[in-house]
Amino acid sequence: MKIFLVAGEESGDIHGANMIRHLKLMTDFSLYGTGGVNLKDLGQEQYLDISDMTIIGVGQIFSKIPFIINMFKVLKKKLLEVKPDLVVLIDYPGFNLKFAKFAKKNGFKVVYYITPQVWAWHYSRVNIIKMYVDKVYCILPFEEDIFRKEGIDALYVGNPIVDNIKFKHHSREDFFYHLGIKDDKKLVGLLPGSRKREIYDNMPIFMDCVVRFSDRYNFVIAKADSVKEDWLKEYNLEASSIKIVKNSSYDVMKYSDILWCCSGTASLEAAILGTPSIIVYKISTLTNFVLKYFIKPKWIGLPNIILKKTIFPELLNQNFNINALFKTTEEILKVADSIREELRYFKTIFEGRNPSQNVAQDIYEHFIKISKI
Repeated sequence: MKIFLVAGEESGDIHGANMIRHLKLMTDFSLYGTGGVNLKDLGQEQYLDISDMTIIGVGQIFSKIPFIINMFKVLKKKLLEVKPDLVVLIDYPGFNLKFAKFAKKNGFKVVYYITPQVWAWHYSRVNIIKMYVDKVYCILPFEEDIFRKEGIDALYVGNPIVDNIKFKHHSREDFFYHLGIKDDKKLVGLLPGSRKREIYDNMPIFMDCVVRFSDRYNFVIAKADSVKEDWLKEYNLEASSIKIVKNSSYDVMKYSDILWCCSGTASLEAAILGTPSIIVYKISTLTNFVLKYFIKPKWIGLPNIILKKTIFPELLNQNFNINALFKTTEEILKVADSIREELRYFKTIFEGRNPSQNVAQDIYEHFIKISKI
C-alpha cells in the first residue's frame, strides 16, 4: 500500500501524524508527500517541508506565486511516479483543492481531512469537492450536514485538537506555585499567536496593558513551540511582571481567569476548556478588504460561529486597542460564571470522540480493506 499525504502547515503535520499512527496499527503502507517533523518521524518520504509551504493572509499569496507554481510541478511529478493507492489531503485548501482535481483526473482515490471552511467563505468550493474528492472528514459538527446536502460523502469525526490537550499541572494551586505567584488577583492569560506576524501585531498592545494594569491583575504568557525567542526579545518580558510559560499553553488556558487570545485554533481550545476569552486579531489591509466586501462574516472566532452568538468578544484591527481590551476584560470578568456555564454545553460537542482514530478507521474500512479484497 502507498499513501500520498499533503499537509501544508504545522497543524496539518500534527493532525496528520496522529491519524497515521492509528492507521499504522491497522495495516502496513509506505507514506509519501509533504509535512513536517511529525510525519517525517513516521517514515514519510517528504518532497517539501511545511516551513516553506505556510502562507499567511491574502497578500502573501502573491509573493509566493513562483514557489506555489514549483510546488505544483514537483508534487504532480511525484504523484505520478509513486502511483499511490490513496491521496490524503489535510487542510491547506488553496493548494489541496487544485491538487485534488489533478489527482482525481489521473485516476487516484482522494480523501480530505479538515475540510475547507466553505460555510465562512468561497462556498463554490463545494462543487470542486463534489467532483474531485471521494470522502471528506469534518471537524466541526455542522459541516457534515452542509456537505451531505450537496451530495458529498461526509463524516463528522470530532475535532483533532482534543488529541493534543494535555496538562503539566494537576491543579490551579500547583500551577501558581510553579509560576511563583500568589493567587491574590485575577489571572490574565496571554495567547499572542504562533506566527511571527501575529506576535508583532499583538504583543505591543498586550504589553502596554500589562504595564498599565499590573496592579489589578496577574499576567502569564503562553509561548507556543513555534515562537522563536528572537520574536519576543524586544518586549523584555523577563524585566516585566509577566510570567512566561513554555510548552504548557493548555495549563495557561485552563487555569487563567480570562484569556486574551489570538484568533484561530486557540480560541476553540479555550472554549473546550471552559475559559472566558477575548479574541483579538490584526488583519492585513488586503485581507480586510476581501472580508469586508466579499465575505462579510458575522464572526471570525470558531466558538462564536459554532454557537451562533458572541460568547467571546472579538476585537479586530482598530477596535483592538488598550482601552477596548481593558474595558472588555472588566466586563467579561463580571459575567465569567455565566460564560463558563454556557461553555459546559460547548464542551459536550467535542468530548468523547477520537477524531484521529475515527479517520484512520474509516479510511481503512472504506479505502484500504476493500482494495485488498
